[in-house]
Amino acid sequence: MDSPSVFILAKESELIQELINGLNLIGYECEIVASEEELVNKEPADLLLIEVNDNTFGPNLSDIVQRIKKERHIAIILLADKKVFRDLGNDNSCDDFILKPYNLAELSVRVKRLQSKKKRREESAEYLVAGDITIDLLKCEVRVSGKVVDLTFTEYELLKLLIRQKGHVLTREMLLNEIWGYDYFGGDRTVDVHITRLRNKIEDTNHTFIETVRNIGYRIKINDG
Repeated sequence: MDSPSVFILAKESELIQELINGLNLIGYECEIVASEEELVNKEPADLLLIEVNDNTFGPNLSDIVQRIKKERHIAIILLADKKVFRDLGNDNSCDDFILKPYNLAELSVRVKRLQSKKKRREESAEYLVAGDITIDLLKCEVRVSGKVVDLTFTEYELLKLLIRQKGHVLTREMLLNEIWGYDYFGGDRTVDVHITRLRNKIEDTNHTFIETVRNIGYRIKINDG
């Protein structure tokens, strides 16, 4: 199993380095990022820690957290001292807080709780999950590695059907009947074209989700990378 990855949005300091060393010892891979903008070009991570001081973020913190969550779909824990924590008031944009001095055991427990919560949510009826693909059924939103993917209605319905039956081969005829309807006069080519378009949007050099079963149809791979 891969080590959980953590980004830390903070200025380099002795305190942050001690935190990184401790997280490394218990199996986390950590990386400091200097700004919100730097996160954009990074690979997805399991967790983001944001260090909040008197002179950082200020009233814009909630907006920053919400923007990051929209783009990255990532759990966020704020690192703050007691004064900053009081000033934050009822701000609930982040997932959790931890106060200075940072207690590694406490942080580890909070991280595991968030990971467990995320897993339960993804396994609920509100979500469909296949590897790095997550479909939020309430929002009709598709994410790949945390990033929103813009699909047409037909592409969305096609992906939903494949994931609901992941591991099983769906013939072109089955896909035509389920997505386009029994009275649709299009042929197999219709399915192939939409599968190609869908692949272009959700797959890249690191991900191959849809497998072609020659002369039969398609299926979502159970173990995709």
